[in-house]
Amino acid sequence: MTLKPYKIAIIGFGTVGEGVYETIEKKSEKLGLLLGRQVEVPVVLVKNGDKPRQVSRKTEITTSFDLILNKKEIDAVVEATPDAATGYPYAAALLEKGVSVITANKELVAKHGEELQRLAERSGADLLYEAAVAGGIPLLNTLRHTLKTNTIDKLEGILNGTSNYILTKMRTERAPFTSALEEAQEKGYAEAVPDKDVDGWDAYYKTTILSRWIYGKSPVWQDNAPRGIRNVASEDIKLAEKAGGRLKHIASLVKRGTEVHASVTPCFLLDNHPLYNVEGVNNGINIEGSIVGSVLLQGPGAGKFPTASAVVEDLVNLLKNKHELPESKGTEFLSHGLNKEAGEHSDEDNSVYFLAWDGSAAKKAALPGEAVLWQSENEFGTSAAIVHFPGESARGLEKFQRNGGRVYPLSTNNPVNTIRADISKEEGKKRLSYI
Repeated sequence: MTLKPYKIAIIGFGTVGEGVYETIEKKSEKLGLLLGRQVEVPVVLVKNGDKPRQVSRKTEITTSFDLILNKKEIDAVVEATPDAATGYPYAAALLEKGVSVITANKELVAKHGEELQRLAERSGADLLYEAAVAGGIPLLNTLRHTLKTNTIDKLEGILNGTSNYILTKMRTERAPFTSALEEAQEKGYAEAVPDKDVDGWDAYYKTTILSRWIYGKSPVWQDNAPRGIRNVASEDIKLAEKAGGRLKHIASLVKRGTEVHASVTPCFLLDNHPLYNVEGVNNGINIEGSIVGSVLLQGPGAGKFPTASAVVEDLVNLLKNKHELPESKGTEFLSHGLNKEAGEHSDEDNSVYFLAWDGSAAKKAALPGEAVLWQSENEFGTSAAIVHFPGESARGLEKFQRNGGRVYPLSTNNPVNTIRADISKEEGKKRLSYI
């Protein structure tokens, strides 16, 4: 006997929604073999019903959410709207009714994920969101399935492809920020209003989701808001390269005792950092597991089909009842007793900084008297230094920033006492390295 097809509705038919629809249509044979039943999309909810859509005759285009909510034969819904305000009413109503939801909406999950998860648990539905973090990279399922016996001590990631593309462009072509942003918009890597990307909020939402997924709780943020890349100067990028490093926009989670500390900020990376060579629109995530050690995942963090890939994989796992769930039992805070104890990471791990300042502000932004590991300047009057600020002396950075200085933490998996400044005889300059 032939089983009835699974019925999937899609809410939103922009880049993600259209990509999911095309993937289901073009992969119908393989989906049928994997699931033992065909997958059909009987209805798609759109905002503008007059716009032409490329769909089959079996798919109805509607502007009425009630048509989806009241369809008894819907097995799951793909929510593909662009923000929390749009997506929340749909997701909440569906989950409350017991209909499972798969979403790529990182703002929705970051702002309302805990509430939506409770709704899902009460109704017996599921909320899946692999595509909400790092696009096509299978990050959430890797953390929960493949690394489930590891304790995750630290996670660092380049989680926004737009910012990474702009910084790469500024370094490789010496382009100013505005030109790099304009090109990113022309190529479709950046939105017309790019604030969430370049101001760090996109990475902030994803970091929040990762903290709850891994540790079962929201993180303690280093700052009240993320730091984006608008104020990263082209001259800073050149001087960072002269010092043997690169400036990257890094999101981090560090487990300290029973807390999880988070930050999203431009950082200085040396050439042996796992994320050093993650370039262009790619995302990269470096995971420190208690058993496996350091693991790097890299790939497309956004885009029509990479994101659709993550959504459809979630769909298959849901329909086969093999999907993962967020952490809620506090297992990440158990003593793992292997390489090092949880909570070993301290503020000392983040006490080296790449500092930059312009000539006009040089007198006002004089460096405090702590150990300077490297210092240089260029012909345009921009100076830079790599400085160790142990413990409480890091407060001097606030004064430095108020006087026009720019601060980039050194991102490293190594304790600060393994870092030294070497003299390169060939180049006649100091370079930072590891012992």
